[in-house]
Parts: sequence; C-alpha cells; structure tokens
Amino acid sequence: MSKPRPDDPCEATLTEPELLDVATAIRRRSVESWGAERAVTIVGQSEAIREPLERLVKVARFHEPVLILGESGVGKESFAQALHVMSPRAPQSFVSVNCPQYQEGNLTVSELFGHSRGSFTGATNDRRGCFETADGGSIFLDEVADLHMSAQVMLLRSLATGEFQPLGSARTRRVNVRVISATNRDLNALAADERFRRDLLFRLRYFQLEVPPLRARGEDWKLLAKHFLSRLARRYGVVKCFSADSVRLLDSYAWPGNVRELVSVTTAGYALSDGDRIEPRDIVDHLEQGSRPAGSEVDEIYRRLCRESGDFWQLVQEPFLDRELSRKEVRRIVSRGLRDSRGSYRRLVEIWRLPGESYQKFMDFLRHHRLKPSHGKDES
Repeated sequence: MSKPRPDDPCEATLTEPELLDVATAIRRRSVESWGAERAVTIVGQSEAIREPLERLVKVARFHEPVLILGESGVGKESFAQALHVMSPRAPQSFVSVNCPQYQEGNLTVSELFGHSRGSFTGATNDRRGCFETADGGSIFLDEVADLHMSAQVMLLRSLATGEFQPLGSARTRRVNVRVISATNRDLNALAADERFRRDLLFRLRYFQLEVPPLRARGEDWKLLAKHFLSRLARRYGVVKCFSADSVRLLDSYAWPGNVRELVSVTTAGYALSDGDRIEPRDIVDHLEQGSRPAGSEVDEIYRRLCRESGDFWQLVQEPFLDRELSRKEVRRIVSRGLRDSRGSYRRLVEIWRLPGESYQKFMDFLRHHRLKPSHGKDES
C-alpha cells in the first residue's frame, strides 16, 4: 500500500486550512462520482464540526461498518455520502434505504435482500435487493433503529458472513458492501428494551461518528446560510442576504430542526423578501414558537459559550461566585451542554473551547459547588 502524501486530505489531524481542504475534497470527489447536481457540501469551521470530519477522513479508507449518530436534520446522510466518496469504493454504487418506509417484515427483507417470484403475495417477479445493487460500494441505512426485526436477523448474518439469501430463495449470494447506518435514537436503550438486537448494534458500530446539532456549532449557521443563499441566487438569478436585524434574530435562535430547518427558513426568507435584504418579518413565522429567542440570561450565556468568544470562567464561574447566577441556572447551562455533547464532560469542554488542561479545573468547580447534573459521564 502506498504511503499517503503529506498534503493528502485523508490525513488527520485537521487545522483550519486542512478542514477546508477536506470539505473541498469531499465536494470534488462527489462531483466526479455523481455530477454537480448531487455534490456533497459540508460547510463549517467550528470546533464541534471538526471532530466528526477528522474521524471521517480516518475511517473512510476502511471497509468496516460505520454508525452515524445525531439529531434529526443535522446532515447525517451528507456525512454518509462523504464517507463513500472519500473511500476506495467511490467509483461504485451508493444506495440509500429509508428504514421507516418499510414496516412490514417481508417488504423490508425484500427491499434489502431481494425476493424470488411467489415468495409472498404480490411477488410476481424475481427482484434484486439493495445489497446486491450496492455490491462493491456502500449501502446507507437511514434511521436504522426502525428496521424491522426480521430484517435485523438477516442483516446480522450478512454483516457476519458477507452472504444472504433473497426471500423465498434457496440460493446463497455473496456481496462486498460497506454498511453505513444512521439514527437519532439511543440504540443502547432500544437494545435494553429488546427492540433492537444488541449483537447487531455491535456489528454496525465498528466506527461511530457523532454529527453535532446546529446550536452547538457557533457561527457555522452563518456560513451555511450564505451557502444556501448562494445556491438560491444561482438558481433564480437574484442575490439576497439577511439584514443585520435578521442576523441578530437568528443568532439567538436554538435551531431545533438543525440544518434542515435552516434550509427551510433561508428558502422562505429568500422567496418572501421584497428587496435584496431578508428582514425578520420574512422569516419569523417560520421559526418554531417555543424556540424563538426569549432573551433569558441563561440562553444568552449558553449561546456565547458556544461561540468563539465564549469563556466559561468569565461568563459562568465569576457571576456564580458573585451570586449573580444561581446554582439552578448554572446547572441548566451545564445540562444543556451535556445534551449537546451526548453526556460527555470532556467533549463539553471542547465545545466550549476551554484549554485541554482546564478539564480537571472545570470538574473540580462543578463538584465543589454541587453543580453537576445527575446525568453526564465524568472522564477524569
């Protein structure tokens, strides 16, 4: 195997210029594979998006399964596509399956593995499944938590042996497919409730990527909005941007629908605005009522912590010691951060851009003042 060149974008760790190089490489390779209309574009420069991109370029060259975690709308499918185009499998097929679409057992198995004529009512012809179509390439199982139990059994066998039998067929077929799956649900909890096979979870999770919510990505929403507005301008021939008032409004918005919601809000604002500036009146009705900025001090502190200018000691510790913030308010801030870091205090320190050596100081502060929420993983 040839040794990667020093400037190969598949080499980690990523500095900011290298992060841009990776995004450029992903787009270029997706255009080469699928054309400009299906180009994969991952936009962002925040620390929160850096970690999954670093891991992506490390694991792309391998063939083992990858599990992508993240809230609805964060862009899990884009990461799956990026994994494929950055891998040796890029010239071959990338096949996407929406698991919740197939709730009946036979239909699910047929979609994934195919069927023989007469294997069930309505099976009038032999049919190839998605695994056979993806042979040599990658298959993406979106919302894999909703995969029917009968299909889970066959998927487990396929992952273990590389073989499967189409529904109603006695003939075993062998395929070479990389399985990439994604979910916004807790598979460990589902496995504990026996609603998802634990042995299948282990097979799917050789590598794991966590795509952060938009609210944890600081200023990235502005870069994304600019990208979406540029795309609209190319399509409709009119250049528009958000006004200063709209930027202030959206800067304090929680984005419960993540990147998918940002696309919707940007498109609505572009269509409804009268001039070349998108004003708050053009977008406010498209923001979720419960997530609109309430102006609370706690929300503002949290937003500032997630931005480049955030400083936990100045924004939280000092006001708490001066009794300007209550214990309940600090716990709310930390609890919200733990949701964004999936329960990891060490990851939370990274999201809030505290120096690595500050981790123990941060944990000591929480313990000493009884500020630790009941959830969260202490990695001291």
